[in-house]
Amino acid sequence: MDTTKLTSNQKIGVFYHDDNRGAKAKIEEIAKVSPTGYVTLKNGKRYNPKGYEVGIEIIDATFLCSVEKAQAIIDKSLAFKQKKEEEYKAYLATPEGQGQLAVQEAVEAVIKILNKYGWYADEHGHMDTLESEIRILIKQYVSENNPIN
Repeated sequence: MDTTKLTSNQKIGVFYHDDNRGAKAKIEEIAKVSPTGYVTLKNGKRYNPKGYEVGIEIIDATFLCSVEKAQAIIDKSLAFKQKKEEEYKAYLATPEGQGQLAVQEAVEAVIKILNKYGWYADEHGHMDTLESEIRILIKQYVSENNPIN
């Protein structure tokens, strides 16, 4: 990418990653471009003439890309998130999903009540143990009994 041809207030894509972690990109606006090709975005991040973020290791660095490429990655990411959300909603509609949700909400409610009345404090490091024991007890009850309705 030839950064010297970019102008202030122009939109540009910023590529983060597209791998097993998922895909991430943003569309940002350029604040200024130096005569040597260094680009500063309105959010304050700087990029060298090759399009890589300044001051960050190459593995973690973001880099500039076209708006079209960034938009394609954003669309891909949104489609993936929507697919995962639909799968989760479908899972929650199953008896197993409803049971898991019931267990989770019951544990949260028990902990809130204990906190409210002052019995649930982590003075001796027992908080995680108590929470997992409550979770096991409720999970066992839910697995052994069917819902009423």
